[in-house]
Amino acid sequence: LYAKYSTGENVVFIDTKKLPIIKKKLRKLEDQNEYETHCLWKGVTLNLKIRDIGASLHRLEERQRAEAQERKGKEIQWETRLFHEDGECKVYDEPLLKRLGAAKH
Repeated sequence: LYAKYSTGENVVFIDTKKLPIIKKKLRKLEDQNEYETHCLWKGVTLNLKIRDIGASLHRLEERQRAEAQERKGKEIQWETRLFHEDGECKVYDEPLLKRLGAAKH
């Protein structure tokens, strides 16, 4: 995976081919809703296991496009649960520094 800076420079962010495969610890599939980790990423994870990064990204992106098109057709505004907008940026509501500060009290 590559990081692209605002200058246009691309650098290797992480070489996924060198990473070990680590088994995830998740709740059972039947105990999760459709947008929770295991349900959402099931197909993506399979493609990552067989080292097909392109297919894994394509699968997730296609689902997101289809859902966005459906929301657009129904005139439904996407609402995030974990982020808020700050100008043109989306900011995580519970950043690590905030969580670390709360843990000290």
